[in-house]
Amino acid sequence: MKEMARIAMVLRIMPADQDVDLNNLIQRIKEHLPSGFELKDVKIKPFVFGMSVIEAMFTLPEEEKASARLEEYLKGFKDIQEINVLMSTRL
Repeated sequence: MKEMARIAMVLRIMPADQDVDLNNLIQRIKEHLPSGFELKDVKIKPFVFGMSVIEAMFTLPEEEKASARLEEYLKGFKDIQEINVLMSTRL
């Protein structure tokens, strides 16, 4: 049986405010990712007005609405204000 192709997505995850513990948020995101989704790489980067953002690379199955499922999952965290897709490519 042929293995399904995978997609890599790099997302910029902006916290709700500068007091959000980004390392704790990253850990919580990892713990409950939907089946078939993986967090492969994470960087915390300075952004604007003293805030930092998370740049995270996820891999996910190449299937209909997989990227929407990932974004909906992330929007479920009250500590996340906004999500921007920086890059998406087929692996």
